[in-house]
Amino acid sequence: METMGDLLEKVKEFATKDFSKDDAEKLFGWKVTDMVARNPEENKTTITMTFENGLVLDAFYFLHPALAELGDNTEFTIRLKTDLTSRIRYNIFYSAYIHGQGYMRIDLGTVENKMVQSMYDEYYIPAIRQIFRPIIEQFRGFYTRDYFGVEADSKQGYIYYSPVSSRSESKAASIWDVIAKLHRLDDLMRKPEVRHSLTELDVQMSFLPSVIWT
Repeated sequence: METMGDLLEKVKEFATKDFSKDDAEKLFGWKVTDMVARNPEENKTTITMTFENGLVLDAFYFLHPALAELGDNTEFTIRLKTDLTSRIRYNIFYSAYIHGQGYMRIDLGTVENKMVQSMYDEYYIPAIRQIFRPIIEQFRGFYTRDYFGVEADSKQGYIYYSPVSSRSESKAASIWDVIAKLHRLDDLMRKPEVRHSLTELDVQMSFLPSVIWT
């Protein structure tokens, strides 16, 4: 495998197998430590493969005849597991305007408690935006629409690359360049000043009244 497009073809081929660890190891060349299959939607199957080298591959298969005819029924993402955790689950990634001027996107998920949402809007989002502002440019992709991101919750964290499908310009990217940048970004997120700021924010959030989390 040389490009992300090559990896996409392997992901498509995997759908014709028995979804076993042995098949995954033969196709992708990495030792599998865990594999989980899910059907989050009626016409969608997700296979998550965790490899011994710390990479995680999420394969998405869309069970729709029209998409199958177009050869556009498969998509995947690749992630690198990290030791980063956060009291508040977040997903932060680089996004680009059409004119090429990038900006930061922050997703904290759906919040039903209005008090919690207000706290996010008034305090947490500005604080974490300030932490990431000096480094978000490092999360640029290799093309106009691809990008890198970081996500974390109380149990685990990942550095990830944007989804790849047959329509993605990023399918031409070198898989080794993508993996190398995942590791560079992981190193960046491990810098003492970044970790200190994130940890300090996490500690501050822990002082909030417990009623705000109910």
